[in-house]
Amino acid sequence: MDHVEAARGVAEVLAADVVARDAKGGAPEAEVALLRESGLLGLLVARELGGAGGSWADALDVVRTLAAADASAAMLLGYHYLHLWRLGRYDNAELAERAARGTVREGWFWGGASNPREPGLTLTPDGDGYLVGGRKGFATGAQVADRIVVSGSVEGAGGKVMVVLDGRAPGVRHAGDWDAFGVRRSASGGVEFDRARVPGEWVVGEVPPGEEAARPDQSLVVPGFQVVFAHLYAGIARGALTAAAEYTRTKTRPWTGSGVETATRDPYILETYGELAAATAAAEALAERARAAFDRAARRGRSLTAGERGETAVAVSTAKVVAQRAVLDVTARVFDVIGARGTAAGAGFDRYWRDARTHTLHDPVAYKLREIGDHALTGALPTPGPYS
Repeated sequence: MDHVEAARGVAEVLAADVVARDAKGGAPEAEVALLRESGLLGLLVARELGGAGGSWADALDVVRTLAAADASAAMLLGYHYLHLWRLGRYDNAELAERAARGTVREGWFWGGASNPREPGLTLTPDGDGYLVGGRKGFATGAQVADRIVVSGSVEGAGGKVMVVLDGRAPGVRHAGDWDAFGVRRSASGGVEFDRARVPGEWVVGEVPPGEEAARPDQSLVVPGFQVVFAHLYAGIARGALTAAAEYTRTKTRPWTGSGVETATRDPYILETYGELAAATAAAEALAERARAAFDRAARRGRSLTAGERGETAVAVSTAKVVAQRAVLDVTARVFDVIGARGTAAGAGFDRYWRDARTHTLHDPVAYKLREIGDHALTGALPTPGPYS
């Protein structure tokens, strides 16, 4: 499979009705069906297991391509890749292989429920498996997932265990309460578990008590989420800039007194586009550097050292800071160069800013800057944590 061609094809389909779907909101059933049909769900699955044998460099390329057309769909796919990939970081190769084969053969879409800022789930021993109880919010993708990755504390024993739940199993209830003004079709609402059973064959294994206690390759999952974010933001910025340029070329009128016949010759419009294009290019360049760094680290597997993991985290955080600032600037300022008519609901330019503003609140960029600054000043590497 040519992942570039497949991603472009999906992006083209998504772009055709993205404004209408965004306005409607709701569960992204159609988007997941499209991703399933495209074959992109199995991009990271090894060829010997029936997948495309792609790398994280390929996966992030796909995320950024889709983000330019539809941030919600790109977010869903990026999280899918992470949840499936993280299963291979534990001592359960058979389960990881079974999950990979199911993704390819059955078209499983993966979601997760692991918001670290909320109370954890409870796992009650039940035969060779567990009964899962509790609630998690911001469970991106879980509402439309075939399989959901969760972890919880084992009742009466202490310690945490990771398990995989059937997304439609009895006792799994989706709140459908995602009502943010951005990434409206990312299925990021809450999910409740009421004695939802996990059979022994889907028990992944024990979870380290904290990221700092995990092996470097296990704790690499956190920079994995962050590098997906950087590519999501760079893609949104590129999408907004490209759409705005087309609008300016075809619909924006020159300002009275500008002395030019077309908006494309207005010196102030040209200057603004120059600034936005430079910011977008900078975000893309650092996203590319972070993509290469994360791909190298992921390929290292269990050979990854703590130092290599730390350097990767710095590269990823740097990319995220620049991409976040760029996307918020670009998506707000494109209105300066498209004009008042571009605020019409049907034009859909507001969704770029709404998507960016909503997702960039995931975790404060100030804490990324503190880590980057500490590294620049003292050489210190970020301490692995739920967001670092």
